[in-house]
Amino acid sequence: MARFAPVFVLAAAGLLGATRARAQAPGTGLALDQLQPTPAGDALFGVPSPFIGGHLVPRGLVMFDYARNPLEVASGTTSGAIVANQAFLNVDASLALWDRLLVSALLPVAVLQNGSSPTLQGVSFKSPSSAQIGDLRLGLRVRFFGNEDDAFQAAAGFYLHVPTAPKGSYAGEGVTREAPQVLVGGRYRRIVWSAVLGAEIAGSSDPPSLTYGGGLGVNLAGDLLQIGPEVYASTVLQNAPLTVGAAMIPRGGTTNAEALLDVKVRLAGSLVIGAAAGPGLTRALGTPEVRALGSVAWSPLPGKSDEAQLDSDQDGILDRDDACPYAFGPRSADPAKNGCPAQDRDEDGVPDAVDACPDVKGVPTADPKTNGCPADRDGDGVPDAIDLCPDVKGDAANAGCPVDRDGDGVPDSLDACPDVKGPPSPDPKKNGCPVNADSDGDGILDAVDACPHEKGPASADPKANGCPLLVRVRDGEIALLREVKFRIAASDPAPLDKSAEALLGEVRDVLAQHPELLKLEVQAHTDNTGKADFNVKISTARAESVRKWLVDHGVAAGRLIARGYGGDKPIADNKTADGRKQNRRVQIVIVEKK
Repeated sequence: MARFAPVFVLAAAGLLGATRARAQAPGTGLALDQLQPTPAGDALFGVPSPFIGGHLVPRGLVMFDYARNPLEVASGTTSGAIVANQAFLNVDASLALWDRLLVSALLPVAVLQNGSSPTLQGVSFKSPSSAQIGDLRLGLRVRFFGNEDDAFQAAAGFYLHVPTAPKGSYAGEGVTREAPQVLVGGRYRRIVWSAVLGAEIAGSSDPPSLTYGGGLGVNLAGDLLQIGPEVYASTVLQNAPLTVGAAMIPRGGTTNAEALLDVKVRLAGSLVIGAAAGPGLTRALGTPEVRALGSVAWSPLPGKSDEAQLDSDQDGILDRDDACPYAFGPRSADPAKNGCPAQDRDEDGVPDAVDACPDVKGVPTADPKTNGCPADRDGDGVPDAIDLCPDVKGDAANAGCPVDRDGDGVPDSLDACPDVKGPPSPDPKKNGCPVNADSDGDGILDAVDACPHEKGPASADPKANGCPLLVRVRDGEIALLREVKFRIAASDPAPLDKSAEALLGEVRDVLAQHPELLKLEVQAHTDNTGKADFNVKISTARAESVRKWLVDHGVAAGRLIARGYGGDKPIADNKTADGRKQNRRVQIVIVEKK
């Protein structure tokens, strides 16, 4: 009869050592269970990984492992199960050291074993019927490449099976077994994966075997749920028959292979429950028709149970040593600067410590008084960055422009329309302006007002005349002309810098002038520096911080939504400093309007 299970055929009478004998379990023993449970903390049930998980972090696991029909014999149309049901309770403990070494110990206990004690061709096979201790397994793992959460890691592992099982047991070999392994694996975004290649060598005449497997898991719901498949197998290097009492039976093939679908749920920080099930894929000795698993583990995440291992900004500097734990930055010998971004507020390449104009972009010079300050093309003493007339000498009190640019007799300092001739007026908003329409009431006539529906100051630039200094209403968004800056704080991932208030104040005023804009999305973006999950987290916090300020200062909460996109939507090349700077931005996008 064909079964999707190991069926060992005794059709050849020459394989029997006696025709009327009673066959016991193997004299030394047989470790029938092909599953080798992974230590607590590994992502999969049967395929180990390079995972270590911190320093001085203990973990524990209790796993129930049930196999259906792992050992069955047949002759012609007659068959019987030597072991029809076998279930183990595996108890594992491990300790992570220096984030590089893992030591573990696992004790399997066969809590359920039964069979039909079949007799075929005059040979009686005795089935197990009581609980038995299996072989104690001691483990050692050393990760030699990669770190936690890297996409690729590699480790070497070693299992030593100590013969603690009773003689003649189906729960253990009864001899020392050694199992060296090479492990690879890692994590990429939400996917964890691992693969293993190893060998098992027994201190007896049993032939050695190769072990191998692989699998992956997809993490969902903020890493609270993991689901994915795994396949593991072993191949005996010599297809020698198994001696059972006075009889020898073939192994039914050289390769054992099984597949599982795993589900793990993290309930309360360190408590993880899991379940898995799957079929045997071959018919070799020890491969069951079906296997089912259930587990409960105490498995703290590295860096969550051990605060000393936290690295919030993923810059490679632990929070305990990082002067700026929420901002990605380089190492520094100065503890006050270690892990902090380079202090260059205006990002002109001149450090704030030697920048004479730290808040205005400039150029390096040999003069400490002008180093980092903007150029002054017209030589009027007003830097070009704030000179409204950078190519014409003017008065500093008049923003670098001549005293009366339009020649209408009204000094520019009092002229509400300094570039358009107009008569004097007692109204400061109309002084020096033509008598025409001024829709937004900002004192700049619509004819020369680049933003006739938003209040703004006069400008020598016709495209900026009458517009807010820091924002523009364009198709699809309220464009910000200045970067929204955030401070660095130990307890707040996205505190607004004081300098951002003027910019956000203009956004608030523009929203008040445009009630037809019903819904807007406050977006925050980052460059690709650092970990993707962290970038989403920090950008979300920044978007919420901007939204909160606007709501706190009078904008209806229902008009604004906040969302952080991390580095998923770059607008420039992340390979250059200027490109990364452009990608670090806040945008206010119009979602709905009348």
